[in-house]
Amino acid sequence: MDDLVIRQQQELDMLRERIRQLEDALVPPSISVPLEWLLTSSEARLFAFLTTRQIASKAAIMQAIYSAGADDEPEPKIVDVFVCKIRKKLKPFGVQIETVWGQGYSLRDRNAHQRVAA
Repeated sequence: MDDLVIRQQQELDMLRERIRQLEDALVPPSISVPLEWLLTSSEARLFAFLTTRQIASKAAIMQAIYSAGADDEPEPKIVDVFVCKIRKKLKPFGVQIETVWGQGYSLRDRNAHQRVAA
């Protein structure tokens, strides 16, 4: 029985590491958000996610903000709410999120924000 518990713990540790790596691929921890922007943690994840992609679909944004398989996963419309709120907060700092009709959202001057935020 002890061998089984040890193997299960090793497998659990391996799976947790894989999840961490996948989350880092979605939203790199190297992207920092200035404190004066007053973004919530979910809004900061959205900003960081947008800096890593030319265009981000709503489905991809949902994956970046919420863990997969959550019991009470919100509706995709919540992405529009997040984008609306983050646009208001970032406007004074010259940061613009554009709607790409039928595809999702894009961060204007994405590369400049990667350099500034990194």
